[in-house]
Amino acid sequence: MKHIPVLPEEVVKGFEGCELRIFFDGTLGAGGHAEAILTAHPEIECYIGCDRDPSALQIASERLAKWGSKVRFVHGNFLDVDAMLEALAIEKVDGFFLI
Repeated sequence: MKHIPVLPEEVVKGFEGCELRIFFDGTLGAGGHAEAILTAHPEIECYIGCDRDPSALQIASERLAKWGSKVRFVHGNFLDVDAMLEALAIEKVDGFFLI
């Protein structure tokens, strides 16, 4: 059974008019909101999806496979965002999502 995100339209609307190249999602879960954001923003070069649950990361990696290496999966807590971005050699993000 495929996970259905709660507020995909509202999430996408929140980034309407924004040019997103680097995006950090601190609560990736099953990837439903990520799928909506990636679909609405093809200009994204790097989508970093973070979650504490390894099984959620696995589900999300299958769901987001069509975006290939554009999506980076990080196991951990979004509270460690600074260290995660540093490890990926990313100095700034254009969009940030927590829900």
